[in-house]
Amino acid sequence: MTRRSTCIAALTTAALTTAPGGWAFAADSAPVDAGTPWQFAVGPYLWLPEVSGTLRFTVPGGGADASSGPYNYLQNLRFALMLQGEARKGEWSIFADGIYLNFGRHEASVNATNGVLGTRETQQDVQTSFAGTLIQLGASRTLVWREWGYLDAVAGMRYLGVKGTLDVGIAATVGSGPGASSDVHVGQMQNLFNGFAGVRGRATITRDGAWYIPFYLDVGAGTSKFTWQALTGVAYATRRVDFGLLYRYLAFYGSGDQLVQTLRFNGPSVNVTFKF
Repeated sequence: MTRRSTCIAALTTAALTTAPGGWAFAADSAPVDAGTPWQFAVGPYLWLPEVSGTLRFTVPGGGADASSGPYNYLQNLRFALMLQGEARKGEWSIFADGIYLNFGRHEASVNATNGVLGTRETQQDVQTSFAGTLIQLGASRTLVWREWGYLDAVAGMRYLGVKGTLDVGIAATVGSGPGASSDVHVGQMQNLFNGFAGVRGRATITRDGAWYIPFYLDVGAGTSKFTWQALTGVAYATRRVDFGLLYRYLAFYGSGDQLVQTLRFNGPSVNVTFKF
């Protein structure tokens, strides 16, 4: 038997902020024909989101609903790696972004339990941890190009690998006798593969096109029942480097006995993209 485990963490990610909106950074001139040279863009970025959601753990004899948060990612984050890239030729492009996050243990509380975890009164200490890898691969084609900006259609695959742990210290109850206290440790993993499709682009806000608003939106499904992502903000372009201050939202919705029932990441992102 399983129950939901609600886990509020906070993820710092490196998601091609240009992955969603920053990929648009790579295209500075209108697509022409097959003779147009390749354009490339690569860049690190820092995403500082809040993370909320539900992780469903299976424990001996039953399940548990564990909640925590808000999560201090600057305090609990052990390691983070974020990188994005894109290659464009004319109206076609391919892009990729990758993120790895590892959060240490943090305090939580169990809202509802049965089986081996006992009641809330017997739980002395509850902690959860979270580690995840996000990889996105996709392609796009320019649909509209005007003086005000452009619009691309995008499609691709989004992978999320998640590992969650739940640790509960259980105190002895009256009449249990000495040595009745115990600890419970549960660790589970899940790999999510979802296809997605959507749009992205930019809208210029100055006559020379140096300042612009990037935007991105996609929806998808696969291992998850539903997933979607949105991004927008403001960016400044030079010949070789773009700088962006963006806001990104990414969500996954599962079903059944999946570990990931819901995961939602939302927060600001700082991007630096190098073009060549």
